[in-house]
Amino acid sequence: MADIIKKLKKRNNIAMLIILIIGAAIIAFSSGSGGKTEVTANTANSGEEERLEEILSEIDGAGQVSVMITYESTMEKDIAYDGDNDRAVTSGGDVMVKREIYPKVKGVIVIADGADTPSVKQAIKEAVTAVTGAGANRVCVFSRGTGAVQRR
Repeated sequence: MADIIKKLKKRNNIAMLIILIIGAAIIAFSSGSGGKTEVTANTANSGEEERLEEILSEIDGAGQVSVMITYESTMEKDIAYDGDNDRAVTSGGDVMVKREIYPKVKGVIVIADGADTPSVKQAIKEAVTAVTGAGANRVCVFSRGTGAVQRR
């Protein structure tokens, strides 16, 4: 241990140690996502749910429709960087986005007035799988309840 302290006391070694610590700090605090930033799914999600509700309610017999979509992750944006100095490229004050990476749909729940009719339920399920890309086993369609508990 004493040998290490003696070596560190030399000026060159202290300067090297400081440079090493600064370099490690820069690496630790730099963007580890490779230029990708995450966008919350809720902001993108609500617009998609509303559009899907509107179109599904137009299916003959569907009635009022409510939709909830869940995702495996959040949307990511791949930011364009200047190759020379690793700064984000901007245009008019906005960061340039090379591409947007949309998450996969984890599951969809649909509540519809007419879902108690098998043909309407099937049509809703087919429409949701076509639009979202979710497998049929990830789409649940239920009839809207009246609020009363039903016993059999």
